[in-house]
Amino acid sequence: MVKVGIIGFGFIGRMHLATLRAGGLAEVVAVADGDASRLARSGAGDGNIAIEGDTSLVDVETFEDPNKLLDSENVEAVILGVPTYLHKSYILKSIEAGKHILCEKPMVLDANEGCEVIAALEGYDRVFMVAHCIRFWPAYVKAYELVREQIYGHVLSAHFVRNSPKPLWAWDNWLLDEQRSGGAILDLHIHDVDYVNYLLGKPTEIAAAGIREGKEGIGQIVALYTYADGPVVSLDGGWAHQPTFPFRMTFRISLEEATLESDGAALHVHTASGEHLVPELLPGDGYSREQEYFFACIRDGKTPAIVTVQSSLEAIALVEEEKAAIGRSG
Repeated sequence: MVKVGIIGFGFIGRMHLATLRAGGLAEVVAVADGDASRLARSGAGDGNIAIEGDTSLVDVETFEDPNKLLDSENVEAVILGVPTYLHKSYILKSIEAGKHILCEKPMVLDANEGCEVIAALEGYDRVFMVAHCIRFWPAYVKAYELVREQIYGHVLSAHFVRNSPKPLWAWDNWLLDEQRSGGAILDLHIHDVDYVNYLLGKPTEIAAAGIREGKEGIGQIVALYTYADGPVVSLDGGWAHQPTFPFRMTFRISLEEATLESDGAALHVHTASGEHLVPELLPGDGYSREQEYFFACIRDGKTPAIVTVQSSLEAIALVEEEKAAIGRSG
């Protein structure tokens, strides 16, 4: 069983720990966080999705200096759950330490940093993957299969929604600092940007409008992707919402012979013949299934194909195109 170290013990670090323990895919042997109070804090912590499972650090070696975790010969793979502005630094350090790497999305803060990471990974003989969990979320996986296999014809239009209460739970409020997180457009909205790129490829044209909230950056965005071969896709995302607003991720995909709809859990298929189908989905969620895939790649000695480092860079570049479109629209 692969021995794992988690760097960054906020919401996503705890989610990875609980999910790994529930699935028994790997053994978490070490956790590091520069804020000692987070290592001492018990419980699942805060976030926009509930964490279920064991997040205790009993029998887990802890480090206040993440570099010492990277130096540990007992750690074979690392999960990077640090704030986005630290991703590039810790990816490069993890490469130097010779670890398998699962890095949280987005891969880095901007496309220039992404190019640096790709250059550093050239010839690297360990597994590197960015945790674009929506590519693994069961309802999205089934929708991808139906679209790509053209079970119900071509895509005519699609609409994706991802909205969250303002993330006031983050360490040092880093998520609400555009210089450290990239804002909602890069941290939250990128989930749907990446999935649309996975599903349909790069759009021919991008239009966008957004709300800028001072140092927080773009807190809410509506983007419109158009494709030369027909599909029109809208993406509504952001966290310009009040604390009691429930987290939502939904999609609707209109095909020639059916409409697919999901609230992130079940997938509903409404066919042209009048059927309402609810297909069986894979078990688990996007976190457990991305972990399963990552560790399978390590076991089999394969480079990840579902999420490639190039596709992770493409998602960032598309967000940057959206930001440029917002600038043009005023």
